[in-house]
Amino acid sequence: MPSSQDLPTAARQRTLRELSKRLGHVFEDLGLLDRALTHASTGNEGKASYERLEFLGDAFLNFAVADVLFCADAEVAEGHLTETRARIVSRKPLAEAARRLDLVTHLASGKGLRDAERNSERILADLVEAVLGAVLIDGGVAAARKFVRRHVLPKGELGDNPHNGTDSKTALLHWCQHHKLGQPRYELVETNGLQHEQEFVVAAKVIDGRDAVGRARTKRAAEKLAAAALLSTLRRD
Repeated sequence: MPSSQDLPTAARQRTLRELSKRLGHVFEDLGLLDRALTHASTGNEGKASYERLEFLGDAFLNFAVADVLFCADAEVAEGHLTETRARIVSRKPLAEAARRLDLVTHLASGKGLRDAERNSERILADLVEAVLGAVLIDGGVAAARKFVRRHVLPKGELGDNPHNGTDSKTALLHWCQHHKLGQPRYELVETNGLQHEQEFVVAAKVIDGRDAVGRARTKRAAEKLAAAALLSTLRRD
């Protein structure tokens, strides 16, 4: 596929360069970023839309998140990996990432696209995937992985920089201490399955009543998942 369309106007180039700083990737081909932020409603103006870049970004996003989750903890069962990946790459968190980056401000669209549609979770999520596709083409796999880690993976979640030496239970403890929530508690809720293929269900709780559940093949891994889920909840609240 062509790497870019005609270069954007000088004014748009300036705003896109400012945006690229927030993205953490300086584009060699600024036309790619312009295309990633161009809706199909501009089709009658002869401009290519973000749809093909969105397709590429969606595929890479699923791979990158799966790879990070897989490498983060060898004890996590496949079912939980699938659920976690699906949650991370779903529309709502991707739309939140688009809002943090203010992508819709840079969206070029035709008159037929209403404001409500421009700000819908569907389009916002599409923009994140399209920008990721543009980063992948422009900067390669390393740049695209960096974008995913920086803007998509939830902070404190399983798979958020798994090699930084701080596991989710330690991160949760530090958060609770900093916010005067005491020490988190872990309770074994249930154990399922035969002895050689058991699944442990553990709840992580804080003193104000908020909690989260983790499921894994060992109690320790379930505690880590519960801690990561609870930390993610605490940071959103």
